[in-house]
Amino acid sequence: MVTVMTASRHLRKILYLFSVLFIAACQPSPVNESTVTDTEAETADTPLIITSDSVTMTPEHILSIKPSRYQPSLGLQGNIEPIKQTTFVAVHPIRIEKTLVSEGQWVEKGTPLLVFRRTGTASKAEDLKKPEQGNSESGGTNQNNQEDTQNSDANSAQAAPDADIAVVRKTNNDKNLEAKSAIDTDSNIPTSQNADVNTAKQDMQYNSITIHASFSGRVESLSADAGQQLTARTSLLQISDETKLHFMATLAIQAKPQLSVGQTVNFTAEGVSDKFTGQVSKLVSTSQPKKLLVYVNVIDNEVSRDKLLPNMKVTGRVNYGQIDVGTIVPKRALHDVDLTELQTPPYMPLQPLTANVWIIGQDQRLTRQPIEVVEYDPTTQQYLIAGVSNDSLICLADLPVDSKGKKVIVS
Repeated sequence: MVTVMTASRHLRKILYLFSVLFIAACQPSPVNESTVTDTEAETADTPLIITSDSVTMTPEHILSIKPSRYQPSLGLQGNIEPIKQTTFVAVHPIRIEKTLVSEGQWVEKGTPLLVFRRTGTASKAEDLKKPEQGNSESGGTNQNNQEDTQNSDANSAQAAPDADIAVVRKTNNDKNLEAKSAIDTDSNIPTSQNADVNTAKQDMQYNSITIHASFSGRVESLSADAGQQLTARTSLLQISDETKLHFMATLAIQAKPQLSVGQTVNFTAEGVSDKFTGQVSKLVSTSQPKKLLVYVNVIDNEVSRDKLLPNMKVTGRVNYGQIDVGTIVPKRALHDVDLTELQTPPYMPLQPLTANVWIIGQDQRLTRQPIEVVEYDPTTQQYLIAGVSNDSLICLADLPVDSKGKKVIVS
């Protein structure tokens, strides 16, 4: 009797174990998200059936519009430069008599810089008889020709015959040439009203001339030593006021309606983690080629004063217009575009970036539509684009160009 009961208990245990194993085997396995994603990707990449009038695809090839709001902006890039910068250039052959400053020295406005004397055999009286071209005022170049002014530099200075120094003024990045007369203001001969040179009384021989600083700044590119003989059009020295900085960016002329003086620009500098602020100070259109020069003055504060230096490369953005609505798409929706520059901060293009997408219209026909790529999200690896209407569908398939106009059939 005991043996029969023991055998019965063993049988019940065996049946229980089998039932547990059977139930476990019937349970569904856990969902693997990567497997699902891979399956969807494979489905999206499945062969399409393309005929002369239609394209048959799966629902996974079609993307519904996913709207997202964004602030339109333009990218600006340039190099930090002093707003006020002057280069003194010898118009005639000269001899340096004294150098009163050293390179790297900070000088105040009016500080004597160097003393020189013009060399040669011609007398000042003979020089004054020579006619000036393009300017009715002795001692200055024609500053009314904006294009000539912008294109001039130290090697192309056209000074008046009675001038000894041409001053290349770099203010807001415009290079304005002023020829400085060596004639004393008491000699009843007209001179440039803004002359930066002082002279002694003139006779038939050349006298010593002293150049003074026209503003406070730092001496740079000093190439004049006492006793040195210099040829005409030689640069003597440069003064830069590094306390007031700016940069210039070049944009397509089409960007001009979106910009105005006073707009805020947020920017970063190469090799510096801090963020800086500037303001658009001037917009200049060029004729050949048609470009827009955007000048941005750096806001002077403790951060910029300590971190920004001349020649630093900076990249920034300026917002314009009202908040707009774009569409979020994966990379495979975009065609005919290089997206490399969007892979690094700030994940937005400097210039408008155009791509093509396939659109399925309400008539179920395909169109290849140009759009603008606005931004990349590294977290989701998705792209924000502008230019697609909300009543459209986006085709993710990479279709042949001749698919335009064909009807979409969803299998």
